[in-house]
Amino acid sequence: MSDPLPKVILRLIRQIIFWPLEALLVFILFGTARILPVAIASACMGLVMSLLGPLTPWHKRARRNLVYAMPHLSYAEQSRILRGMWMNLGRVIGEYPHINKLVDKGYVEFIGQEHIRDVETGGFLISAHMSNWELGPFAARSVGKKVAAIYRPLNNPFLAGLLARRQRTFGGEMFPKGREAALGMISAIRKKQFMCLLIDQKLREGMAVPFFGHPANTPIGHIKVAIKKKVPIFYVQMVRISGCHFRLAISPAINLPDHDDDANVLDAATAINKTIEDWIIQHPEQWFWPHRRWTKDV
Repeated sequence: MSDPLPKVILRLIRQIIFWPLEALLVFILFGTARILPVAIASACMGLVMSLLGPLTPWHKRARRNLVYAMPHLSYAEQSRILRGMWMNLGRVIGEYPHINKLVDKGYVEFIGQEHIRDVETGGFLISAHMSNWELGPFAARSVGKKVAAIYRPLNNPFLAGLLARRQRTFGGEMFPKGREAALGMISAIRKKQFMCLLIDQKLREGMAVPFFGHPANTPIGHIKVAIKKKVPIFYVQMVRISGCHFRLAISPAINLPDHDDDANVLDAATAINKTIEDWIIQHPEQWFWPHRRWTKDV
């Protein structure tokens, strides 16, 4: 059955008008950040987003999510955290064209590299949308490991080039979410690569796992693959120390059960979500709160 005419018209307006305008804005910001020194680009884009972010519809959703996760916070504390979140997001945008330079010029301190340096089987590096999450693959690259990653395709086709640039940046394979992602995980492990995953987003087909005390559909494919293939999973906690200086801490391999039945996988996923919670509690302004992490009712 075809869509009703008003819906078709709105879709065409979005594709013909809003997508090009959105792409133009992104490329202006990207181009401006690219010609500026990294510290200035980070600070300037952080300031821009701290002013623009609260004016967007995503600000209300971010506050609802924050209240849902941390109901004890006062309104003033919520506002402080959300201002910091928009500042952090702006900094991520400003740093994106300089991501290699951040590593090469010593802006990133790596801790725990010894945990993965001698791992020859490949494995999983799991993290969250915190700090500058684009730095995650460098945890493995910093010790000469090959990497792969999963991404969500952008709705706007005019921005597809950014994903191609991202692949060139970290030099690994990238697989879109869905069936290709599942096959990509298997492929990466067969090639003894490290699959880098951001596991803090809602996955429709995921398992309902507690997150801040509420059920949240959570990715579990990496847990099942790791158990079946006998490969390790490591946390990578990324923290913005100040400005565009970061600390990336790689954990020892996490404890995994011997079998991938639902109860064991739920226990492992619950422990992982609890770790992500702890990171967010430590630095709530560095997590991306507008994500639809829980149900649409939130």
